[in-house]
Amino acid sequence: MNDIRTELLALEQERQRALMEEDHAGLERLFADDLLYVHTSGLVQDKPQYLDYARHAVRYLAVERGELRVRLFGDALALMSGPQCNLLQKRGGGEPVRAEGFATQLWVREDGGWRIAAFHGTRTPA
Repeated sequence: MNDIRTELLALEQERQRALMEEDHAGLERLFADDLLYVHTSGLVQDKPQYLDYARHAVRYLAVERGELRVRLFGDALALMSGPQCNLLQKRGGGEPVRAEGFATQLWVREDGGWRIAAFHGTRTPA
């Protein structure tokens, strides 16, 4: 069980790196084809929409996670949750925006390894 937790935490670090370094191929590998992504703003996207958003709408200047809790449900389903803070900038320029909140990720083990099937961010109350 600890090996799976360690693997998932490493994959989450890979997601953070891929966002900041604009490694879109890496992001595509980390997300399941049937991804459901809910932003802290309430925007809901599928995988193609989210990847397009990451490529064309915003740049992730920083992605920080606090302590993450990983709960395993069998050997092919895991729930990861914890605080998240993103520093984003619109592609057209402007001041960076700090988005603080709490994120829950549903990880599923598929043929190619672990993938994020659902990501839900909730904004931290002001």
